[in-house]
Amino acid sequence: MTVLASHVYYFEVGAGVWRGNFTFHVTSWRRLTQSRVGLKHQLLVLAMHVTQRIGGAARLDSTILPQPTEGEFGVAENTVKISKLGFPLYLLRERYLLSGDGVGVTVEAAEQFGPLPRFMTRTFVYQAEIRDGGMASIYFMPLLGDEWTATYHVGSDRKTLKGDLVCDWARAKEVAQRVGGDST
Repeated sequence: MTVLASHVYYFEVGAGVWRGNFTFHVTSWRRLTQSRVGLKHQLLVLAMHVTQRIGGAARLDSTILPQPTEGEFGVAENTVKISKLGFPLYLLRERYLLSGDGVGVTVEAAEQFGPLPRFMTRTFVYQAEIRDGGMASIYFMPLLGDEWTATYHVGSDRKTLKGDLVCDWARAKEVAQRVGGDST
């Protein structure tokens, strides 16, 4: 029986609790102001940029729960929290619907910026792909009013993860380590 790359990524390598840091910086203010990003998102970008400049990297917490018997080819759920000094900056809840080819993933997402429930929230759907036999992924995610590409690479120890999120005017980085759950 062939093991699907998406099963390796979400059910074996990714399952568990991850903790690390998140950094964000604007790479081109000119491109940001010339983009179609609305005022609300530009203000969020400014707040994120200032928070990072003053306080440094934010804390990243992620918990991936595999559900291999749900859906046609399995499902995984992920809750991502980004915070600074205990203050919630971003909350993302995702449901990954895995395809039969072991590569394609449909992501159902709900996000919230800041600490206030039901304020600055939205739901959306986007696509992802699992690569390198389940040791890497790429997400095509709408974020902050623009299209982002997020690439993730699992360390050879299967306990570390590095992510690089880019758009035309900004870059974010995630570095995380598994602190709970096991890789089989």
